[in-house]
Amino acid sequence: MAQVAVTKVNDAEKKTLPVFGEIAKRLDAVQRRAFDLFEKRGRELGHELEDWLKAEHELFGWPAAELAEKNGAYEIGITLPGFEAKDVEVTATPGELIIHAATQKEQKTEKDNVLWTEFGSNDVYRRFDVPNAINVDQVTAKLDNGILRVIAPKIAKAKETKAVAA
Repeated sequence: MAQVAVTKVNDAEKKTLPVFGEIAKRLDAVQRRAFDLFEKRGRELGHELEDWLKAEHELFGWPAAELAEKNGAYEIGITLPGFEAKDVEVTATPGELIIHAATQKEQKTEKDNVLWTEFGSNDVYRRFDVPNAINVDQVTAKLDNGILRVIAPKIAKAKETKAVAA
């Protein structure tokens, strides 16, 4: 097992250490990138959360996903390792699918002096815009071996009828 350097802070007032500055810089970077996305879209309102989440993804990453169009439906696959079906919530609107997976596991630890742990806790959001409206009532989702599969049938377009001149 390789050793990892540890910066030890005994004085709570030393908030000028590099790690604290790095956290602030990363949050500022997310804010700047979200604003850049807003400007690139022509300052169109209504997509603030999407801009913020995209900026976080670009700077911090998020689970891999795929959006495909098959058999008159959109199919989304997203990696959610460590989650159970009860941890996952899918929200469907006619124009988008939002996936939220969260788990907060209470873990008993045998380690001395552990006051809390984030091991086993995770929170994931993904939002997918779909090009054509979907039938919200027919959206299904299944979680299998850490892969969430969402099937969202598109709303069938009404066929155009042409009048025939007699």
